[in-house]
Amino acid sequence: MSITLPTYKRREMPLLPRAQRVRAIIATGLRREFRRPAAIVVIGMGAALVTISSIVTVLFARILFPTSTPDLSFFAMPASNGAILFFVTLMAAIIGSGLIADDLHSMAFTLYLSRPITHADYLLAKAAILAPLVSMITVLPLVLTPLVAALLGFVSWTIGLQAIGLSILVGALLTVFCTSVALLLSSLTRRKSIAAAGVFAVNFGLTIPAGILAGAVGNPAVLYASPWDNYVAVAQAAFGYSGNPINWTWSLVILLAGTILAALITYIRMKAVEVVTG
Repeated sequence: MSITLPTYKRREMPLLPRAQRVRAIIATGLRREFRRPAAIVVIGMGAALVTISSIVTVLFARILFPTSTPDLSFFAMPASNGAILFFVTLMAAIIGSGLIADDLHSMAFTLYLSRPITHADYLLAKAAILAPLVSMITVLPLVLTPLVAALLGFVSWTIGLQAIGLSILVGALLTVFCTSVALLLSSLTRRKSIAAAGVFAVNFGLTIPAGILAGAVGNPAVLYASPWDNYVAVAQAAFGYSGNPINWTWSLVILLAGTILAALITYIRMKAVEVVTG
């Protein structure tokens, strides 16, 4: 009678595909944000207040100027609503500042990349978390405003539909810019409070001084240093308003270049982080 030792075979756990892992990061991130009271308050208040103020602005303009022919220029005012700047900055500071910084602080970033996803996958997933939330401030109110105006008969449906299409375009421009900058700042530190301070510095720290300096020296070219003023120039030009002191073409180039540069620096920064695989 012979005695043989039992043999064991290691069972390999199948790895999820890259696309499924990216979707899991996005779904987990969105669920997390919608469970945070601060994020819920900012999203709800921001979307509601920006939408209401934008609609009221258009309606009052139509009432105050009843003899003027309603056209696309009526919607240049909602697109340059200052409430958008405030709530987008607040949202990027509360939500966007911790998207990468928290992962760097907890070393979760190395765990993400120890599985089959790339740095680009990771960054796209984080952008897909922030961008839809930001668009609730930058796109949704601008789309609802011409829709309500058309339903109430203040403008024709032809103008309303044109305004909706333009609203999506200019809102998307501001969304991708804010998302790219917020992720860049979040990738530069392990403390989201520092990244949040950087978000306020980029928006208000450039916009307010640029406006003051441009008025003091009498040179509107200083406004090119302000991301918000560049966005306003593009938005107003899109809706046919020609009274902005800076050239919208250069403003568009600056915003697009800033978006691409911020995304590139973020990618390089993430590639420089040491990842332990196994």
